[in-house]
Amino acid sequence: MDLSPLDYITKEFPHLAPSPEQMRQQLGRFGITGRVQTLPIRLLSDGQKSRVVFAWIALKTPHILLLDEPTNHLDIETIDSLARAINKWDGGVVLVSHDFRLIGQIAKEIWECKDGKLNKWTGDILEYKHKLRQEVLSDE
Repeated sequence: MDLSPLDYITKEFPHLAPSPEQMRQQLGRFGITGRVQTLPIRLLSDGQKSRVVFAWIALKTPHILLLDEPTNHLDIETIDSLARAINKWDGGVVLVSHDFRLIGQIAKEIWECKDGKLNKWTGDILEYKHKLRQEVLSDE
């Protein structure tokens, strides 16, 4: 937590760090820019810390990400940054989330887990949200 994001990423991936500028660009892709790159991680907001983690994950180059409620404790700017990063990434993503903002930005398919069954939803996330609203209203 005493390292800066720039020092941390460079330390974690020394073989990928021919120059500090390339690591600065990697962090910048996730919204860690300017002075924030050189502050100790302990001084960053939770959203900024999450962005450092997302930059670290991207450098690990996994083939698939399993994300369980990744937007908990994230601000809107960080959620949008995460969505942009996921959309640029060419691997698979399985997302479990109640965050309609993130789902609306990244979902290619929507699956509903309900009553012990898994069903593919054929509409978009706004149509699904409308369906849920109707279910709640009909139960009242």
